Amino acid sequence: MQKNDKVVITVENMSKRYGELEVLKKIELTVHEGEVISIVGPSGSGKSTFLRCLNYLEHLSGGTITIYGNSLRGEAEAASNKKKNEATAREIRKNVGMVFQQFNLWPHKTVMENVIEGPVQIKKIKKEDAVKRAEELLKKVGMLEKKNAYPTQLSGGQQQRVAIVRTLAMDPQIILFDEPTSALDPEYVGEVLSVMKNLANEGMTMLVVTHEMGFAAEVADRVCFMDGGYVIEDGTPEDVFKNPKTDRARQFFSKILNV
Repeated sequence: MQKNDKVVITVENMSKRYGELEVLKKIELTVHEGEVISIVGPSGSGKSTFLRCLNYLEHLSGGTITIYGNSLRGEAEAASNKKKNEATAREIRKNVGMVFQQFNLWPHKTVMENVIEGPVQIKKIKKEDAVKRAEELLKKVGMLEKKNAYPTQLSGGQQQRVAIVRTLAMDPQIILFDEPTSALDPEYVGEVLSVMKNLANEGMTMLVVTHEMGFAAEVADRVCFMDGGYVIEDGTPEDVFKNPKTDRARQFFSKILNV
């Protein structure tokens, strides 16, 4: 169920190629403000590549991605698109944060230093203001007492919570999560999913590549099932998990959901 009518992301006929290999094919997607969309599917289906195209960590080959009115265009379609896309990507990243599978924290910086780096260096926020905001966010995810610790002193779950806070400190309107729990030991998965559930409840627009079907079923407004570079199912968790339209999706979910 979409949260409101404002469209914040539109993907039209998007493709991605590496040489002759086409890994994303004719992707179409519309995202409304406040929606949580889980992107699921087998390994190698193009999920992470698609997510990385949204903030231009991967360059799209064809089609268009529009985020808050800023459009990235296929670079195989016109030589001038690459230069235009680089400028557009800088605008898009002002509103779009990303949380990765690996935590990517600076090992030589404390938790606090990791969190305030972006706001101070990129957004030019005063350090004392950045610290105050960081403390509020760290408290929110139960990490304030670790603000002076270094990443090596934290569990995987704690590091990922800090990575989420680091993203939130940049005040994004949209957060992309690329398999945020897949590098964690099972005992730490729940604490990260709990933070993500709270963000969803607060109305954050989120696209989540995940293998956590329980999270997708409970939290997502929509589930997109990808296979072979295509989005072949897009609907509510109930529809996609229990009443998929395609044989491929039925086969996939019958193995992992016992349905």
